[in-house]
Amino acid sequence: MDKKYITLFKNLAQATAASAEQVMDYDKTKGDEKGFETAQIMRNDYQELTDRVTDDFVLTKNDAARLLVAAMIQTNQLQDRMNLLRQAMTGYQSDVIPKLQEIVDKAETDEDAIKMANEKFIIENNE
Repeated sequence: MDKKYITLFKNLAQATAASAEQVMDYDKTKGDEKGFETAQIMRNDYQELTDRVTDDFVLTKNDAARLLVAAMIQTNQLQDRMNLLRQAMTGYQSDVIPKLQEIVDKAETDEDAIKMANEKFIIENNE
């Protein structure tokens, strides 16, 4: 097996162990003992896999299944982050940048800028 894949598998297992640790922290904060225990088992399993992935690593069927799950988890997390970044970018492009540009273009004094900012940067609560 190529060393680059071995490195990828080690990083994948390590990232999944770290994700499980974050879930443990969340479940602990929420008082979800069962969720905490499940996340702890997952963290331990992926940390054990991380420790076993060395230069002479041999991929077993069980390891392949664990890495498949890890890849799916990491892909979903990346997709969620990409969606959040896309939303942020859209917000900047369609809302923040045009308003700031208008203030820069039209305000003649700081007082004008303050007045425009107070008018433009309001979030209306529709609830």
